[in-house]
Amino acid sequence: MNTGQMMLTVGAFFLLAVVILTVNRGLLSNNSVMIDNRYGILGVSLANSMMERATSKAFDEQSDTLGLTSTNSLTVVNSLGLDAGETISNPDSFDDFDDFNCYKTTPKTDTLLLEGTTNKIIFKTYCQVNYVEASNPGVVSTNRTWHKRLIVSVTSTGLQDTIKLSTVYSYWYFR
Repeated sequence: MNTGQMMLTVGAFFLLAVVILTVNRGLLSNNSVMIDNRYGILGVSLANSMMERATSKAFDEQSDTLGLTSTNSLTVVNSLGLDAGETISNPDSFDDFDDFNCYKTTPKTDTLLLEGTTNKIIFKTYCQVNYVEASNPGVVSTNRTWHKRLIVSVTSTGLQDTIKLSTVYSYWYFR
């Protein structure tokens, strides 16, 4: 084998090595993106579940059994949150939407085991409820209104960013 053939052989091996490394890098990158997406989907699912749980409750403590005709009958802005007899450790005891204000899940509650792995993902969920105006639901209102906004934030060691979802829950009364 002469020098030219040897150089071509070395060049071919070099190109082969570059191609193999590039393919492996692409596969690892795709795997990382897939895992990130899986964590994100789980986080969004937990936030949606929390919003569904909250919106299944009465709009306000006062509207649980009566129809309201004045915002003055609603819970005072500074009192949004747990009512007497409700505990943060038992969200099943919540009877109205604003009981979810300042609710946090414990790591034990939202620990998930990924299928096919031994990795546990610990999600932490935090809820915030405020009154908002219908014309501008992005801004917290200092007055009682017929609209409450719930923001659910989900964090995890597996998530790169915090997932935040929100919903506005309105009170409707028909006579």
